[in-house]
Amino acid sequence: MVDHQEKETWVFLFKIQVFFSCVAFSIIVPSIAPYLARMGASEYVLGVAVAVYSLGEMIGSAFFGQWMTVAIVKNPASGPKNALLLSIFLGFIGSTFYVLADAQRGHNNLGPALVILARLTSGIWTGGKMVIEQTYIGEAAAPERNTKITSEVGVYAVLGFVVGPSIGAVFSPIHIQLAPDWLLDQYTAPGYFMAFLCLLMIAATWFIFDPMAGYYLDPKLKQLASSSKYNKQPKTKSNEKDEEKGLHASANISTANTEQQQLLSSQQHFPQPDKNGLTILLIAFFAHFYSFAIQETITTPFVAARFQWSQRQIDYLFAGCGLLSLLASFIVTQLAKCFSDHALLILSLLLGLLGSLLLIDEPLAPNLGESRFFLGFALITIAFPFGRNIALAMFSKVLGPTPQGAWFGLCFVIGAIPRCLGPSWSLYVLNLACFIFPSPAPCPPGGRSCLEFAISAFFFASTLLLIRIFSRSILPFDERWADSKRRGSPVLELSPASSAARRAVKRAKQNFTQLNSATQH
Repeated sequence: MVDHQEKETWVFLFKIQVFFSCVAFSIIVPSIAPYLARMGASEYVLGVAVAVYSLGEMIGSAFFGQWMTVAIVKNPASGPKNALLLSIFLGFIGSTFYVLADAQRGHNNLGPALVILARLTSGIWTGGKMVIEQTYIGEAAAPERNTKITSEVGVYAVLGFVVGPSIGAVFSPIHIQLAPDWLLDQYTAPGYFMAFLCLLMIAATWFIFDPMAGYYLDPKLKQLASSSKYNKQPKTKSNEKDEEKGLHASANISTANTEQQQLLSSQQHFPQPDKNGLTILLIAFFAHFYSFAIQETITTPFVAARFQWSQRQIDYLFAGCGLLSLLASFIVTQLAKCFSDHALLILSLLLGLLGSLLLIDEPLAPNLGESRFFLGFALITIAFPFGRNIALAMFSKVLGPTPQGAWFGLCFVIGAIPRCLGPSWSLYVLNLACFIFPSPAPCPPGGRSCLEFAISAFFFASTLLLIRIFSRSILPFDERWADSKRRGSPVLELSPASSAARRAVKRAKQNFTQLNSATQH
């Protein structure tokens, strides 16, 4: 109901919440292994605790995606806010479970079970929050600002991942016995900190987030509001008629706001999006998450075995990876001002393809040395924020007026699959390649990367080919609509609409016509 350039408090709120949620994630992860080891848990339990977080992301994405579809249609005024509050509350519950686990160390396997439950609940929070925020960006942001806002939110996410470990290091010297079974130390402090951040985010969402203040509305309403509601003049005989027109226009604005809600509630009756375009973008999303998941999973054991790197060298590598991701995310926001989403998506896929090809070793490529590993690692690191942010923005634009919640839920579920399977699948494929390609013998330490990154390269190359074949399918909804009208071919199918919804759309069109007439007078 407002000009998006004038009031975008929801954008700032989303940025801050994404930053703190990523900080919370990145300070928890390093403490999980020693935390479980203190409870006497096995490495298998550690693997489950790591993988179950991504499983939670899948559950949260699917559940809150469906919720947002219903919320935008049935209750656009408070539905998104309620969904966001619940998702953050789940994060608080997960943090509480994580802290409570330490008090159960002497009770058989209850402590490790609580850690697993905490990671599952936190994953549901993360997956749900991502879907809610991205769906609302798609509904609220003006089309020309969608890519910019998505990229800016991505910058804050990467910044949170980079800053998080530094904040976690502050907890290292802490050792306070709160009670006989309650210890505040470097392992439990991240849980307390995450719970505190969740409470802050709940308060900020409750007092700041107003969903109806953000939905995109025709600029003519803003122009009419400024001319009739805020430009008050002294009463004179010469302007009494103008005032009467202004009152009539204000009534029209109120009616238009109601009709805007009706339009939001009848979005499911607009033309359906291009399924081919959505499928291509989902494949692109999966390709980037697959390469990123195997990179973060196999890098530590692979470089330690292949290049005999120390843990300090590996830490430096991932620190550089975080800074490079932050730089790439910032560059995306700048390039989005000069280049089309289509061009930037292709660039991200080309970077991912080249990085994957560079990381393929014998027998499909020459022996993998450290310099080539560095270059391939860097290219995949750069490609991920490019591809993720651009694919999300394009996904929203292809959907157009279609309710986006369930679609974004599917999108993030697909993105979570590689991270859920990564800890087991990626390490298995390294050893499987030694069986499939026995020569040159012997198998190098750490396994062969040829099969791992050949699969990654296949996903990138396939996506590029699909974009080449179905280039029109990934155009924004309004561009495809205009293009189909020029061609005279009805490429957009109308989904069935109820008579009530058709009447709501008809009334809204009539109201906008009246507003145009009032503006001209």
